[in-house]
Amino acid sequence: MKRVLVVEHHHLVSSAIADLVDETPGLELAGAARSVREAISLAERRQPDVVLIDVDKSSWKSLRLDLLVADLLPRARLVRLTAVSDPRMGCLESPTNNPSVLKTAIPQFLRSLTE
Repeated sequence: MKRVLVVEHHHLVSSAIADLVDETPGLELAGAARSVREAISLAERRQPDVVLIDVDKSSWKSLRLDLLVADLLPRARLVRLTAVSDPRMGCLESPTNNPSVLKTAIPQFLRSLTE
């Protein structure tokens, strides 16, 4: 069973993604964070296997949240979530070379984690 941490600032989106994780066989929700502080705390305590990070929130990009989580969880798979489909947009650039997944493709991506 893979443990998944969801990091998304918008309450409704966070809840929806958490529900998708709960409904996907082979996945377990390690938590859902809506702030940087909460994300770091949950990452340290729950040690998830997969971390889904919303990269559309500009303040999180400036704090390099994905780098902080990558340092805390070197073995975890970090996946950057975005609503932007234009590959020329900066939010798709990853300083950690982690994949970006469109938020509309999350259900398919979650299923792929257990295949």
